[in-house]
This record gives sequence, C-alpha cells and structure tokens, in this order.
Amino acid sequence: MKTLCAFLVLTLVAKSEDFPLPKVKHMIDTHIHLYDTGREKGVPWPPEDDTVLYKPHLPAEFKAVSKVAGLTGVVIVEASDRPEDNRWVLDAVKGDDFFVALVGNVDPYEEDFGARLKELAQDPRFVGIRLRNGRERKKIEYTDKKVLASLREVAKVGLAVDLLVNGEGTAAVKMADRLARTIPELRIVIDHVIGYNFDGKAVNEEWQAALTKLAENKNVWIKVSGLYQRSVKQPAPQTIDDYESVLDALWESVGSERLVYGSNWPCTKKSGDYTSFVKLVHQYFGKKGQEASERYFWKNASEVYRLGLE
Repeated sequence: MKTLCAFLVLTLVAKSEDFPLPKVKHMIDTHIHLYDTGREKGVPWPPEDDTVLYKPHLPAEFKAVSKVAGLTGVVIVEASDRPEDNRWVLDAVKGDDFFVALVGNVDPYEEDFGARLKELAQDPRFVGIRLRNGRERKKIEYTDKKVLASLREVAKVGLAVDLLVNGEGTAAVKMADRLARTIPELRIVIDHVIGYNFDGKAVNEEWQAALTKLAENKNVWIKVSGLYQRSVKQPAPQTIDDYESVLDALWESVGSERLVYGSNWPCTKKSGDYTSFVKLVHQYFGKKGQEASERYFWKNASEVYRLGLE
C-alpha cells in the first residue's frame, strides 16, 4: 500500500511540475492586465486590500516571467474603465513588438461611442473592446438598443468584443448566444470559459445544452483562460483533472478552431507562477495533437483579433 501511495504522489507531481512546455510556432497570450498602482490617480482595479495584486504590474515583469515559458506575444486586456487608460497602456508598450495588441475599454452607453472607437482604432494595435457584465458602475444589458447599436459600430470598424461574464452560469451562455445571433457580423470572444466555476464535477446538463447551441454561432470564440481564478478549490489545482469535464464539453461543442489561450496574469499569481499555467492548459491541448495546440496557442487568436500571424 505504501508503494502504491508513493507511486500516486509521484504521478501527480510529474503531471504538475514535469509536464513539458508546448512546442508551437507562436504562443500568444490573449489575456493579461498591465497597470501601475503608483500613478497619481491610482487604479480602479484591483482593490487596495488585495495584497497579491495591488502593486505595479508592468511590461518588464511580464516579459521576464512569460518568455521563459515560451511566450512570443501578448494581447493586453484593459483593467480599467477609465477612457484615458487605453492610451496609458498603449504608451506603456510603445515600440515593443512583444505586446502585439490591446483589447481596450469604451463604454457602450456613451453617446460619442462611435467617435471614441474610431479614434482608438487608428492605432493598429487596438483590436477590440471588453464589456464587463455586472460591474458596480453599470450592468450591461445586451438587449438594450444603445448597446446593440454600439456593438454594430464595433463590427463595422472591424474590431472584436470580449465579454466578461462571471458566475452567471447558464444565463451567461444563453445571453452570449442571443447576442451572437442578433449581430452575426460581430466577432465575439467570451473570457474565462464563460465564467464557469470549476468544481471537478460533471458539467451541468442545462449548461451543456446551452453551450451546444452557442457553438452553432461561427462568430463566437471562447478563451480557455483564467482557470486558476475560476477554480472553486483555492489555491487552484495545477493538474488538469478538476478542469477536464468542462474542457471536454468545450472541445465537443466548439472544436479546435475557436478555443483561445489566455492566462489572466497577474491573477495567476494567487495559485502558481506563469509557467505552471502554461503547463496546466498544455496537459489538455497537448493530448489533442500538434495542430490543436497550434490553433489553441496562436492561430485562433490571430484569426479573431486579426493579428496577421503566419
């Protein structure tokens, strides 16, 4: 019995620590946040009482921790709802080709939404906006005429939209499906596995049915990102077992061509280092074959955000 227990422990350690890094042509992280808590006006996120995240997280640190994992480029996602912070991020990485793009913030309720969007889109690194559902400042209603008009502007300009929906379960999947069918010309990226709370259990049947329906929309991509943060267990597991049933549901519904890699750094710091997260998702996609890995780690990102990678 002792020998068996020792074997099981060694197996778990091997899966979490010794699993190889992916060998792909490019590796693009589509979801990190950069910000400086030391700025004169501070930052609207994260909260000051978060001892892990409330400190500067700047380009030099991210490059140092991610390049050792094989990362070749990154798409930054806004961590602020202040319009001026779009420019702050773009200026912070100006001239550095490692930071290939920004998914920024423009409030869809603003009367001058179209003008602001077109101004930002003059910078080729600006590839889309992120909408946060359920934020304190305003809950975004995706049936609102003004919101839909703004999102049609996003599609017209040729940009994508990221949706952040956390903890809303099946309702979030149905909302995304409704939006995708309403504006089929809009490229939609749903962050962090549609906000699914990983608990190691079998996928809820109602959620699975809604996901299957959502996957019919060819204008929808889903980020397999933020797994550490969406885990019910904390610190989050670094082996794939607790996440596999949900990833299987995504794979069976969406397939290889619309699943996208993202880490959600620096939030990853609460459960592991950057390399551990790359190895975690590679435990799943590596088993699907080389082409599946290439699609997950960069090809799908290039397509949805029009990064032009070859």
